[in-house]
Amino acid sequence: MRIVRLLVVVAALFVVPTLAHAGPIVAGDYVVLTHGPGNTGGGEFNMFVNGSATSFITFCLQKTQFISFNQPFLVGSVTNYADDVGGNDYISSQTAWLYTQARNGTLAGYSHTQTAANLLQNAFWYFENEITLTNQQIQNNAFIQAAINAKPSGIGDVRVVNLFFMNGQKAQDQLILQVPGPAALTLTVPAPGALASLRRRRTLPQA
Repeated sequence: MRIVRLLVVVAALFVVPTLAHAGPIVAGDYVVLTHGPGNTGGGEFNMFVNGSATSFITFCLQKTQFISFNQPFLVGSVTNYADDVGGNDYISSQTAWLYTQARNGTLAGYSHTQTAANLLQNAFWYFENEITLTNQQIQNNAFIQAAINAKPSGIGDVRVVNLFFMNGQKAQDQLILQVPGPAALTLTVPAPGALASLRRRRTLPQA
């Protein structure tokens, strides 16, 4: 109850009247990431929300942003884009299709091995224009080919958690599946000093 009251106070101080997709993960939550298979510098990662003992797989969107493992990150907002320095980078329908299939366990050939995780992360980065691949690399990536052949439209329930280190520094955004719900206010992440104050007042359990 004490944490709930604190979050209400924080929301009153730092929200602005912008609408965002609501669901099980909302602005003001915190997540912890652990490393899964893959060695590209991206996923597969495991995401734990608000100290939950269970997790789900996720992958990063930006090649040049970073996260650290086993430490809390503040969810600044839940959107349909990666929050990049140059502006909002909206996720592609191919990225959404691939992630949905991977989360549902229906992505053909995805075996949660290092090789598969590397190929899938590179597929996400390719469709988000984070990396450039040769024609041969595109042909050899089964997940890129599957997404192209699927001809998806829209992004369904896939969303992006825009993450921040607890000192206010921008962190690497991650993919999630979000259950549709009513609109919610987006949290405007405060200055580093305010976040540091929040961290002192709220004890965050570790995963």
